[in-house]
Amino acid sequence: MNGTPDNRRMKGGLVFLSGLMLGGLCYLIAEVLTPKQVANSGDHDILLAIRLGFIYTPIVGLWLGWLQRSWRRALLGALIGAVIGVFYMWLCGSRNFLAIMVGFPCLLGGGLAALVGSNRSHWLTGLAARLGKGLLAGFVLGLVYMFTLNLVGSMLAPSWAGTGDYVSMMWRAGPIALGLASGLFFVLIRWAVGLIRLKPIFEETPPDATV
Repeated sequence: MNGTPDNRRMKGGLVFLSGLMLGGLCYLIAEVLTPKQVANSGDHDILLAIRLGFIYTPIVGLWLGWLQRSWRRALLGALIGAVIGVFYMWLCGSRNFLAIMVGFPCLLGGGLAALVGSNRSHWLTGLAARLGKGLLAGFVLGLVYMFTLNLVGSMLAPSWAGTGDYVSMMWRAGPIALGLASGLFFVLIRWAVGLIRLKPIFEETPPDATV
């Protein structure tokens, strides 16, 4: 399918900024909805992760549909995001660190890229390529989030006496970590679903443009 000319065109910097702001906002909303009185930091992280799964994933799907000026694609993306959130809640039940911190981002990137696609790509013939690129985008999301959270968290609170101090640290470090990771993810997921091509010199061009 040829690309449609009315898709919204955004520079990479603006896409990154959109992801940064939405990622930080989603994190803050998830923290507000997370119970403060929990037995330990692990319980807090599980509850927070579940809420992020149901908040952040539909937002990414909506954003992809908004880029394409399509309410149908936006609602489809949000629905698929919500389904991914359900699977993530199941993953969180295992309390497995890798499943939570790596499995979810890959599930999000791969799932959205494979199932949502874009109006610039053939849905079935490009499925494998989108899946691979989506998994890469998700892996970057998880890796950057983990690294930044640990780095900023260690600087803000090198040690804490109890769960309350840990939650306070997460309130400060979490939006920074998810914001940065989300900014990079937005740039990559737009590429993964087929809305842009990335030249070796990182110049963004529509897939149907003459190179």
